[in-house]
Amino acid sequence: MMGTVFTRLGLTGLLAFAVTQPFAAPASARAMSTSATASATSVTTVNCRSLRGSGSYSDPLRLGTVRGTVVATGCPALTSGSGNVYRYFIFSTVRTAGRGSAAGARFRLTGNLSAVHPRLASGPVTVLRSMQHGFWTGRSPNFTGRYLPIGGLYAGTYRLGVEKLRSPLSSLSTPRFDVVIAIA
Repeated sequence: MMGTVFTRLGLTGLLAFAVTQPFAAPASARAMSTSATASATSVTTVNCRSLRGSGSYSDPLRLGTVRGTVVATGCPALTSGSGNVYRYFIFSTVRTAGRGSAAGARFRLTGNLSAVHPRLASGPVTVLRSMQHGFWTGRSPNFTGRYLPIGGLYAGTYRLGVEKLRSPLSSLSTPRFDVVIAIA
């Protein structure tokens, strides 16, 4: 699985995640982060609850312009029920995303919790979906994230939606999570 993480995120993206990771990073990522921290792209960390917007489709949480890595920490869990299964974030890029760029959710999946699944839209059109394009980090059954590879994405404004996919009977909630946008 670690090979997949290096291939999809690239070393710089992985190091950016390891440096700001509130959850336990894999041992190999921790070891490399100490020797190569200087090469990591700029990381901006914001509190998810401090973002402007309600998180609805028509009033997404605003992440601003992403020029490196933006991590919105401490996003509340998604729960079963009307209006609580989805949350939307909007961000802009000023250049085409390089190979190894990714967008998604970082979490710690334990017990009877559902994963947080990302999808990416440009205007009203969904361009990437978790089930068709996404990849996991961590190991089953305790995954630590779900991401979309966004390398090659043109400069512009995008809406990242995150959602709880499992039915209410099998899981009532996702864990709290962080949203990560990493532009290489």
